[in-house]
Amino acid sequence: MLNLKLRKLIFPIICLFLVSGNGIGNTAPLDVVTSIKPIHSLVSRVMGDLGEPQLLLTGGLTPHIFRMKPSDIKKVINADVLFYVSPKFETFLKSTSLIKRPSLNAIAFAQSEGIKLYPYRTSKIWFTEGDSDDDHEGDMDMHIWLDPANTRRIVNIIEETLSDLDPMNTITYVKNANLLIKQLYEQEELIRELLRPLRDSSMIVYHDAFQYYEKAFSLKSFGAIQLKSDETPSVKHLTALKKIAAEKEVSCVLAIPGTHPRIATAVMGNTAAGYGVVDHLGQYLEPGPESYFQLMFEITQSILDCQEKDEAFMFGAN
Repeated sequence: MLNLKLRKLIFPIICLFLVSGNGIGNTAPLDVVTSIKPIHSLVSRVMGDLGEPQLLLTGGLTPHIFRMKPSDIKKVINADVLFYVSPKFETFLKSTSLIKRPSLNAIAFAQSEGIKLYPYRTSKIWFTEGDSDDDHEGDMDMHIWLDPANTRRIVNIIEETLSDLDPMNTITYVKNANLLIKQLYEQEELIRELLRPLRDSSMIVYHDAFQYYEKAFSLKSFGAIQLKSDETPSVKHLTALKKIAAEKEVSCVLAIPGTHPRIATAVMGNTAAGYGVVDHLGQYLEPGPESYFQLMFEITQSILDCQEKDEAFMFGAN
């Protein structure tokens, strides 16, 4: 009888010790690295108070011009997990063997199940004649985070990955992810209502980076001014766009940071189209848990504001 009582007392203590012992290896926060600010923001929300992810692209850099420094390489080498879009988007990773390291969980969202992908638009108004060898030919558009449905799937992938690596904190990851998804749904519905009056409007974009956003919120664009990031658009191409702007009654020419509005005037001509700048990468936003929501609202506000020509804004008049 005494032995039975002892066993009843000792067994819970042993179980408690084993649970505590299993948790010892998980007390340190996961070392998480992210590529761009929209992804960093979503990962920050899912991690919550359990850690802060590191960001590779800071400041106003884009994946196309970013080059990894030794300190960036060290971040990836020491990471438990790397969250990014695709080697075709973060091309600075494509040229390294870092993402193929067996000890690194490299999660490319564009290659994950459940992510909706669209091919680049390749009609002649998006790519001029003779561009059959362009890098975009046959490729998929990687701006996946601008579709709210993709974003919610990305959040699920983040939660699943973190929970697998840190099972002791699964409840927290799941709770944070569920709250985030709820708020993403709410933002999507609000944006949908704000943009509803523009469903019959037409846009021309400076760079073909908004396809996912357009499809998600039933907007229409009819061509891109800049066909390649390192080339000035030809007179022939701008003439074709100017004709479309008049025929389609384009109400907005949507640019990205770093582009000059003077080229857009060649397309807008005498139309009433406005000019807006959209930071689709969140380059100039402060990184953090709320920056994804800020990004989506700023894109929406820019499109709403970009419905009337503002000569003073375009030419810097007083």
